[in-house]
Amino acid sequence: MDPVTASHNILIVDDEPELRESLKTMLESCGHTVAAAGSTTEALIAIETSRPDVVLTDIFLGDGDGYSLLNALRANEEKIPVIAMSGGGTGPGGVDVLNLAEQLGATAVIDKPFRLKDLLAIIDRAVAAAG
Repeated sequence: MDPVTASHNILIVDDEPELRESLKTMLESCGHTVAAAGSTTEALIAIETSRPDVVLTDIFLGDGDGYSLLNALRANEEKIPVIAMSGGGTGPGGVDVLNLAEQLGATAVIDKPFRLKDLLAIIDRAVAAAG
């Protein structure tokens, strides 16, 4: 695995337990501190209690979506960088889901599947940009 330039406190939000745990294990093996949430509700609680450096969220979640998470963070004037991830596709009206996430305030987006080194670079850039 590629070494990271800095250790970050990361919150992964994904309703697929296998993917969530796999990402958690990979990021921890690179030196990051990682928490995981399976829903928007769990994510908002985790953000309030642990104040992550960055949130990595799937767009499609069981109890809502990454958009509602983004909106909740921005409504509370949270400056935590959010990286939206999705297996691609379009939402209602044929809108590109990751493009919409950027329009709603995502710091960065990444298509699934992705390579770990690409994700690590995006995480470092997102945290650096948040300063």
